Amino acid sequence: MKFLIFFLLCPFALIADAIPRHVIAFWDSVVDLTVDDCLVHRTVEMPLNHLGLDVVYYDIQKPLPDLSPQDGIRGIILCFQGSTKMPDPKAFIEWAIDGVDKGKKIVIMRNPGFLADSKGNYTSGDLQNRLFEKIGFTNTQEWIEYPFDYQIISAGKELFPFEKQYPNPLPGFYITRAYEAAAKAYLKVSLPDKPESQADPVIIGPHGAYVSEFFANTYDNLLYTSSPRSLGWYFDPFRFFEIVFDLAHLPIPDATTLAGRRIYTSTCHGDNWNTETAIEEYRGKNIYCAEVILEKIIKTNPDLPIAVGIVAADVDPTWVAKNKSQKIARDYLALPQVEAASHTYSHPFYWDFFRTGGPEKEIDYLHLYPYGTWQNSYLSWARAKYYQVFNPTEFAKRKLKWGYVIPRAYANKPFELANEISGAIDYINQFAPPNNKINLLIWPGDSRPWDVPVILCDKLGIKTYGGGFVRFDPDFPSYLFVYPLGRKPGGLIQLYASSNAENNYTHGWKDHFYGFQYLPATLKNTESPKRIKPINLYYHSFSGEFQSSVDAVLSNLAFIRTQSIIPIRTTRFCEIGEGFYSTAIEPLGVDKWKIRNRKGLQTIRFDNAQNLTLNFSDCLGVIGCLAYQGSLYIHLDAAYEEPIVAIKQGTDATAAAHDIPYLLDSDWEIWDLKREGQSISFSAKGWGKLSMRWRMPSAGDYSIAVADLPSKKFTADEKNIVTVELELPYNRAIQLTMSRS
Repeated sequence: MKFLIFFLLCPFALIADAIPRHVIAFWDSVVDLTVDDCLVHRTVEMPLNHLGLDVVYYDIQKPLPDLSPQDGIRGIILCFQGSTKMPDPKAFIEWAIDGVDKGKKIVIMRNPGFLADSKGNYTSGDLQNRLFEKIGFTNTQEWIEYPFDYQIISAGKELFPFEKQYPNPLPGFYITRAYEAAAKAYLKVSLPDKPESQADPVIIGPHGAYVSEFFANTYDNLLYTSSPRSLGWYFDPFRFFEIVFDLAHLPIPDATTLAGRRIYTSTCHGDNWNTETAIEEYRGKNIYCAEVILEKIIKTNPDLPIAVGIVAADVDPTWVAKNKSQKIARDYLALPQVEAASHTYSHPFYWDFFRTGGPEKEIDYLHLYPYGTWQNSYLSWARAKYYQVFNPTEFAKRKLKWGYVIPRAYANKPFELANEISGAIDYINQFAPPNNKINLLIWPGDSRPWDVPVILCDKLGIKTYGGGFVRFDPDFPSYLFVYPLGRKPGGLIQLYASSNAENNYTHGWKDHFYGFQYLPATLKNTESPKRIKPINLYYHSFSGEFQSSVDAVLSNLAFIRTQSIIPIRTTRFCEIGEGFYSTAIEPLGVDKWKIRNRKGLQTIRFDNAQNLTLNFSDCLGVIGCLAYQGSLYIHLDAAYEEPIVAIKQGTDATAAAHDIPYLLDSDWEIWDLKREGQSISFSAKGWGKLSMRWRMPSAGDYSIAVADLPSKKFTADEKNIVTVELELPYNRAIQLTMSRS
């Protein structure tokens, strides 16, 4: 365990020859509630993840990290809330200068944090400029508070325009100027006919970049919820970081794609498992929401895997189970497409509440629980009233965050962390068949457990998943609303959900119960022009309460079936996501790399790849590739522990002629590929009809042979592409052979 945590926190210390994939970012424990609330996590980690970079966080209030052994660090990002003030700006600036001298790029966006110390003492301009000059610019220290007459005189076409136009008048800024020989100003502003007034608010140099405080995006914590349509990026953050960190034509570990198809997963959280449905056809029949979901959605889609997270309290008669609760659980978990998952025992809403003193603090809320509690509710009410009337300061401290009224769904017994984790898993497992025991915990509530719950799951060998925020539609019209891949409590990986659930589309399940039907807008915007996220259909049992909410889920499924997807279990996606963080890429010469420590990740991507193709003669353990949206997706073979990827200049991979067979895309996973002339054999496993495309060396007919089934013949088209569709048993490894007829 100690080694694993060290590896996740400091992977750059283990493989010195690997391409640096890690960026140091700082957060401020004085300003941010947790690291998950800092600006880097909320705004720039997602674009960095898309480009293959992992962010390693340090608290600016604690000692600075030692850069000397950290060869895996590509750069350092400073992007703080406006109120952040470092305890020792001079020490930090000296550390950052040393970082530049060691080859680390420094990126300053928004507040750099060192303009003044925590006591309010301003940092001298000369000291600041020592760092700025290393990056490639200087700051005159002249602040333009009211730039009413300033105009944009040039904006680099590589970055502008993007989601938002700059306001008129422009935001305030310091007069900063790029050293033209060492850096490039991507945005220049000036007073008309006064070139001496010029300022450069966006600068990229060979040693880093600078973006003036209000010139990157319009992100604001308050506007995030109150006025989301006002938020957006002024420039393209993907291209910005690609330029800053010299990432063009470097291999990128990709967690959105498998075998050339967009990954599809689904999760159903068991909230309101026992609530009686209001659908007219079931009126008066005592039918639960969970039964409706099972019959109308899950059973009607046997070819799409789904992880169902059951709340143990909902099926435990000593808590809130009803007469059919356990039978319904057995019916779910008996289905092959259902992956058993825990949603904890009592469904905590606000996890940090229980970090310390949970049972004692919870007493103030026991009178609010509708299903009974572990203590007299009147005493709870009286105690809460006492604090409210006689000690309002203490009462305010006890108020829950995130708008929660009670800290968890059920309080029939005092909170016990071990029971929430291992207790829930053991209890739910009694309803699961031997081949479907729980390997996944889906976090409930705010989905932000502290490190100890995640470590408990890791000790049990349980993957964890959930949380984050992903919407990108007319109401949330920016990449700023697309969270990164995951978070790392205690150095362990918790992958975020790849989209939002129906409660976010229905104002917390209060109205507009049809609202979830608008999910496809997000799925489209996170697919094109860049594939940013896999598809995740995420909903709750309470979607079975109304016909409109059931129809919304079904309409989403209908849309998803029109997409080019590869359905996989959620635990499989967790393996892929973990591989993103662990992958090391070792250069083997020009345009050739060895891929190490990738765990379950099987896709490497190259961007700006219109003129790139695979150099198969130098590859090892590569099944194929697909050119899509200007990127080249490389399919790795799981049978090879350390595959080798090589590329070369040429026409795009889909149109290129090669003398060996290779896979374009498949909706089943394919591995252990063996080639012999124009014949191939391989293993495959997946859900639904097997649909795949292979590029063969020549035109003609090809036969597919599967054990115990008659062979079938398929014909290559004019591009030598053979499209294969076969009805085969789901979720079972099958051996196939394809050869020239």
